[in-house]
Amino acid sequence: MTRLHLPLVPKSVRWLLVASVAGVLLYYSVFAPPGSGAIEMGPLGLFPYSNWLHVIAYVGLSGAVVYAIYAPPRSSWYAVGGGFLVAFGYGVAIELLQSTLPARTFAVGDMGLNALGAGVAAVVWLGLFHVARFYRLSAIDDVEPVVQ
Repeated sequence: MTRLHLPLVPKSVRWLLVASVAGVLLYYSVFAPPGSGAIEMGPLGLFPYSNWLHVIAYVGLSGAVVYAIYAPPRSSWYAVGGGFLVAFGYGVAIELLQSTLPARTFAVGDMGLNALGAGVAAVVWLGLFHVARFYRLSAIDDVEPVVQ
């Protein structure tokens, strides 16, 4: 079976990605809710737009954290579990922060959607770890394979 070969950029870049995603989530969770009610239903008309945004946002955050944590020869389960817990914890913290703001509301359901998004990212990463081989990318021309 041919495996995908995917780069592991330097850790500082990976954590910068996590900080960027977390910063965008914080901004839109506290200051400027996306859409502001202009769109009520999400794709296929099955769930409200806000539910889709929660799930997609936490897929992104959890996925970024897993990528940042992953460091062979450590188990991929370590990265996936850490990504899930960090994303879920961040979602809980955001909801608690929203409970203190007059223009925002605290919702346990939103925490569940955040956990769902983090769980989807965990499942995707577990699948990816089975079909991909990661290599350290320290420079454009210098590729060092990672033993898995």
